[in-house]
Amino acid sequence: MAYPTMRTSRLTTKAALLVSGALWANGCVPSEQDASLHESVAPATTTDNGLTSINGLTSINGLTSINGLTSINGLTSINGLTSINGYMTSEAQSTFSYIVRCALPAGHTITMKGPNNTSVPYPGRVGIAPEWEFGTCNQDCQEKISACVLAHVNTSGKHIGLWLDGGDPALGWGRSTSYPYQEGSFFGNIFTSKPSAYFCNGKDFDQGAVPGRLGVGASNSFFTNPFGNGAYCKDRCTAADSPNTGDGYKACNRFNHVVTVWRNFDVNTEYKVCSRHSGQCLDVLYASKDNGAQLTQYPFYGGACQKWLIRQIAPGKYTFMNTNSGKMLDVAGGWTGDGARLNQWAANGSTAQQWSFTPTGDGYYKFSPVSQPNGSLDVKDASTSNGAFVQQWSWTGAPWQQWSITPAN
Repeated sequence: MAYPTMRTSRLTTKAALLVSGALWANGCVPSEQDASLHESVAPATTTDNGLTSINGLTSINGLTSINGLTSINGLTSINGLTSINGYMTSEAQSTFSYIVRCALPAGHTITMKGPNNTSVPYPGRVGIAPEWEFGTCNQDCQEKISACVLAHVNTSGKHIGLWLDGGDPALGWGRSTSYPYQEGSFFGNIFTSKPSAYFCNGKDFDQGAVPGRLGVGASNSFFTNPFGNGAYCKDRCTAADSPNTGDGYKACNRFNHVVTVWRNFDVNTEYKVCSRHSGQCLDVLYASKDNGAQLTQYPFYGGACQKWLIRQIAPGKYTFMNTNSGKMLDVAGGWTGDGARLNQWAANGSTAQQWSFTPTGDGYYKFSPVSQPNGSLDVKDASTSNGAFVQQWSWTGAPWQQWSITPAN
């Protein structure tokens, strides 16, 4: 579920779619809300399910490319989407589904012909350019749709929950505590003969990393940052007007239609938690599945006892469940003092099993138990050795207290 924010001024009606072995020495080896808003885990071409009421726009990503547009050659010259006829390739169908999803509002569907003369429906959801259903799509219209489609791209093809906002009325401004990390902003025009597909980094682009999105080093992405590698939107784009200046941007690189994406850790992705100091990752000693098993650091090799599922249970509070054991990252005995050992334990709802993050600003986190906000995940004696114990210790900012959290390979 997505939580409402306190900011309700200048909000418009929103649509929400939650898119769709052997053991080694010490490591494991082998507000104002609208009840018509929707939330879904379905791909763009299937029926949405569930209802929620949130400010802003949550949507599905998973578009792997914008290849195939030439099979519906000259979209700008077609007078109305409903007049497009004929079979499209599978790539074009995928692209087209996101174009329609972005352009038309919920309840509006375009039906196209698929293989063997089958009918393929493409439902609208966002409604950022409703005029295109029966009329032409001018440059302004194209840029609005382009920003929305680009915001949906995922080079892994995986469907990840995102929160989108922007200055166009179909989106509107507003944030959600369920999507706390500003990934980036998207803009351009993918309908021109030489498509313009751009992004810039949000302030949290390297936090809450999810497969196929910004901050994971994807090499096959077709969009570029026009301001330079690693450039931030905040340094080159025009922020939204007050009181929404922290939500996103109203203009970037001469484009006046910009979609800003917010995200969180993906609940269905397995993550690895790795020390900045040693490069080794959080691991359950001897791949144990027992309550109280000690947590260590160990070089990452892909064992299930090195993988964690992250769940947000309240704003700023998360649990970490070990994939191998199904047990939670836990401070032994709930002790809040320095040197408390880190272990795994069956879920019990205590604050010793709840964690918060403070980004260091360069891709790492201070990783603190809610039971001790000034504590941090710490490698005992600042060790770089395989199997060194992990403990709780008061935050000093040392490298052995800084951790990356990234999708496990």
